[in-house]
Amino acid sequence: METAADSREYRVVFFCPASNARLERLEVPVRRLLSRIQAPPAELAPLSEAGALTEAGWQVYLVRSLTERSAAQAMAAYVSEATCALAAEVDAEVLGLYVDVSGDSARICRCGPEDGPETFAGRRQAALTRTSEWLEVAPASLSALFQLDPPDAEYEPDADDRFVEEKLREARALMERYRTAAK
Repeated sequence: METAADSREYRVVFFCPASNARLERLEVPVRRLLSRIQAPPAELAPLSEAGALTEAGWQVYLVRSLTERSAAQAMAAYVSEATCALAAEVDAEVLGLYVDVSGDSARICRCGPEDGPETFAGRRQAALTRTSEWLEVAPASLSALFQLDPPDAEYEPDADDRFVEEKLREARALMERYRTAAK
């Protein structure tokens, strides 16, 4: 028998361009995925407290469990698949974010309608920082969505962080050259 997981401990959030985000269109691929993976029932709920994110042009949707079992926890391994399905549905770039609120892990995926997914998984703060960079918003606006402490303003990346960031910049440049050449 499955153990119940508190649905408040896990979050799956999708960020869609406000101009393309229509709840009716977004619910279909999410419900299809939840059914396929036999996840607990859930709904996609717009977050009105998104403030700075809304001002930056993003509509934010939370996967809200309808039972004590967590649909968000069930979706953790499927964030990329769900994000790409939503990007295809709205024909725009979508960012999906899974956060284990009580733990220290998160997973994000950014996907465009014709692009493959770009993903990142790791410690919660690093993922929230990456998410804020991709969305071009202040990290504190994301922390507020999860009622987390704002990021440490004095955080300094270590040698490993700098190495990974450099490799990611190189990979983005190569991907952009590839996309440009393919057109």
